Amino acid sequence: MLMNHFKINLLLITLVVQFIPTTALAAGKHALLIGIQDYSKTPFNSLKGPPNDIELTKGVLRERFGFSEDNLTILLDAQATHTGIEKAFKALIKRVQADDFVYIHYSGHGSQTADLNGDEKNGKDQTWVSYGARSSNEAHKDNYDVLDDEINAWLAALYAKTEKVVFVSDSCHSATVSRAVRRGEALVRAVEEDKRPHLLGKRPYSQLTTSRGIRVGAARDNESAIDNLKKGSLPYGLFTWHWVHNLQKAQAGETWNDVFKRTYAQVTIARGIAQRPYMQQPQIEGDRRKRVLGGDFTPLPPTVPVLLASKSWVGIQAGSTAGVTKGSVYRLYRPTESNPQTLPRLTITKVTPFVSYGRPKPKGSFQLGDLLVEENHAYHFTPIKVYLEADFPNGKDRPLLQAIRAAFQPNAYGTQPLSAYRLSNDPSDIDLRLQLLRPKRQDGQQLYASPSEALPKSFPDQPPELWILTAEQRLFKKDIKIQFYNPTEAVKLLQRILKQMARVRELKALQSHRGRTLPVAVQTYLLSPVSTCRNGANCVLLSDYGLGWHRKTGPYPLSDIEELSKEVLVTFSLHNQSKQDYYCYLINISPNDAIYAIFPDPYERMESARIKAEEKRELMTEVVLPMNEIGENIIQVITTTYPIDISLLEQPPLRNEKKLNPVEQLLLTRINELIK
Repeated sequence: MLMNHFKINLLLITLVVQFIPTTALAAGKHALLIGIQDYSKTPFNSLKGPPNDIELTKGVLRERFGFSEDNLTILLDAQATHTGIEKAFKALIKRVQADDFVYIHYSGHGSQTADLNGDEKNGKDQTWVSYGARSSNEAHKDNYDVLDDEINAWLAALYAKTEKVVFVSDSCHSATVSRAVRRGEALVRAVEEDKRPHLLGKRPYSQLTTSRGIRVGAARDNESAIDNLKKGSLPYGLFTWHWVHNLQKAQAGETWNDVFKRTYAQVTIARGIAQRPYMQQPQIEGDRRKRVLGGDFTPLPPTVPVLLASKSWVGIQAGSTAGVTKGSVYRLYRPTESNPQTLPRLTITKVTPFVSYGRPKPKGSFQLGDLLVEENHAYHFTPIKVYLEADFPNGKDRPLLQAIRAAFQPNAYGTQPLSAYRLSNDPSDIDLRLQLLRPKRQDGQQLYASPSEALPKSFPDQPPELWILTAEQRLFKKDIKIQFYNPTEAVKLLQRILKQMARVRELKALQSHRGRTLPVAVQTYLLSPVSTCRNGANCVLLSDYGLGWHRKTGPYPLSDIEELSKEVLVTFSLHNQSKQDYYCYLINISPNDAIYAIFPDPYERMESARIKAEEKRELMTEVVLPMNEIGENIIQVITTTYPIDISLLEQPPLRNEKKLNPVEQLLLTRINELIK
């Protein structure tokens, strides 16, 4: 039986060219902007910023992104009653066509009320405090807040027509939707919970089931959002001010996640999150990797925002939990720059679990909210020894050997792309072997000099291939054979593959401090396919995954799972055994060296990773891990006291370049014969 090896690692850490979209697109652009300042008819303080928030948002949508006046719906104060908001959403749903773009913004008070239909884990619905709500004892919906259930149902109707929906809520309790009590000197967008049973609370509502679109909240469900940010003589919501200005500065190729990261850094610094972690932390969920206002997703490098900036020191919002290491080099992210090597750089000199610090070059070249990408990663393990050889080292392979050796040397800017490796001249003491071959195939099979040879015979008239081998001359990974019909691209591919292999080695080595026990216990359940199954707790139909009946066994401690058959699925449960909340992440390192988060889903907001004190959570509806590939799967468990950007640890699977079809292979062989 084919088996998969299964290993577990545990880790505990405690605390410019501007982009101007065209207006000539066939798809329409629609916006609904809601701002409520006047709460004078209620027991709550009125706000100051919402009208300015709406004007600011309207301006950037019109002037920067080409929204027409006819497609902008604006509700202010008395227009934004419960009924008014409902009618505006329904009108929006009616006029939106397939693939149109929709932008929704709310600035006003947020609150909570008891969940009456059982769809909230914490027993609370998040709400918008609409104009006139809670102003009398009248049993009319205009006297009640707008429920997150209602908003989700309206959004679901929009998603049925288009995935291009961006929803922004600048209010308190807005992570799942959701400005007034005075706390100190700050006016915040939160009011006390409505203790009345909500008039519409028991109704069934359509639920959001898509990971598409973008949903942004100014604060977590248990946090307040600042209203009175003064810019000149005008007040704004702290989040809206930074969010809209970062939209204004968005460049070609940048994603919604790039805009959010800048905003998050600016808001958290303004609120002093490092000293007061439960103040205001914005949240984002959905397909955040989509490019701003259009464009299909294309892979872009992971970015980290600048959190602190002075002339001589820069702090970035990523630490050891996200894989940052001392000595690594980051550079300014500017996707439209034709020569990115000339952009300012930052060399990391200090790493903490959640923030890293470094010295900029040139001095004073970074500012708060700038995005950086990793230019060169510093590895803190013994370099991997590599032996390079070819069958024709003094002939046709000589220039190729020179190009490959050059890939291991520092570049013109002083960084060493393959710092995890060292070329060796001693083939008896190596970890990895790079072999240039020119194999010939006959009837689809490679030709060998003799049956005992580990590698095929090379022929001078055949195109070159670089094989990545173990020290014992076995393929390190199946099908990783780099064809050198384009040497420049082949060397780049080699560097990318070797970097991915080094990243896996580094992540596998991460361990918690000796003797530390994870506060969140992780257990495993196995799901085995069966043709028939009696109803019961251990008999499950995985219809959400397009699968049939499975028998559930477990729980098993993670350390007990060593080998699994290929058809078995794996799921997990989490139990926070401590008296405080923790953030828990499950990372899978697959046999093809892909690194990806299996919990929480990358499309979900950061708070999805939070496991509350003493909480038990079954993950079967969120995580089912198939054992599709033969080899070793490693589950890395990371537990932290603060949310991290887990995407910084992810990487795609090892992939060879596209193989030549038979006609291309024949043509390339003929070219090699002609240039002999």
